[in-house]
Amino acid sequence: MLAGVAVFAIPASAGILDWLLPKHDIQVITVTDTTPAGLLRRPVSVTNPMYYMAVSAGFRDFGGIVGGIKEPPKETVYKAMAAVLAKQGYLPASDQHPAQLMLLWTWGTMNTDRMYSMSNPDDVEGRQINRRQLLRFMGAYKLGLVSKEPDPLMDDIMMQGVLFRNADQELIEDLSTEDLYVIAIAAYDFQAAMKKEKMLLWTTKISCPSIGLSLPETLPVMLALAAPNIGRETPKPVAVRATDKFTPDVKIGESTVVDYLVTTAVPVTEVDPSSMKAKPAQKNSQGKKARKN
Repeated sequence: MLAGVAVFAIPASAGILDWLLPKHDIQVITVTDTTPAGLLRRPVSVTNPMYYMAVSAGFRDFGGIVGGIKEPPKETVYKAMAAVLAKQGYLPASDQHPAQLMLLWTWGTMNTDRMYSMSNPDDVEGRQINRRQLLRFMGAYKLGLVSKEPDPLMDDIMMQGVLFRNADQELIEDLSTEDLYVIAIAAYDFQAAMKKEKMLLWTTKISCPSIGLSLPETLPVMLALAAPNIGRETPKPVAVRATDKFTPDVKIGESTVVDYLVTTAVPVTEVDPSSMKAKPAQKNSQGKKARKN
């Protein structure tokens, strides 16, 4: 009886869900692909920055639909994106610094999508039908597990041919059966985009198993852990695990840059992926609308 009383004497702030769904360490997988055109560009750093115009496709469910996902406020996402990008040398364009890149970003979920047997009532786990989608997003093509572009024949051959998997392959293989939080950032040449030409320079894809985690709290940590690999080619997927001692609330870049990002709204053009109609860019703190060419 005393044991029972001790259990129910837990502070209310802990919440019953913390017992049913204990929080896990945040494990982030980052993979960046650089195109031949991107390889020709100069390296970007805090001391040698590159300026961008941001385009947001917002929150999206890329895999199976799961109810109850709490979306982070888009303004919070924009601030986190801008702060992490600034640490890597990517800064918002201004009148003094015209845009050199167009950064298109989106975030959301990539949950497992399962098909259940209608004739077997005992089928409670179902069969995952989008595992290759998750593998491909996490960069499994760099480990020989799937082809880079969807190819059912090649995927079957590659999956069956890997008899002895190393630690990297095992990790990605295991994570491909879990629900994920995801972030994707793609960089295009700005001048080419203004001519309605698509010149992709690099793409960075960030993922994290979502069980027991909240997206609003997890997304800034995902960005902070993935930061060193944003816009930089990765020979294979890079896995980083946060510990309880990790705190994402760190100052990024020079103080003047941080102050600017904190006090000024990040100019972002929002687009609806289904219609591809652009919404006006956000206004900055002085009430001026961000430039659109």
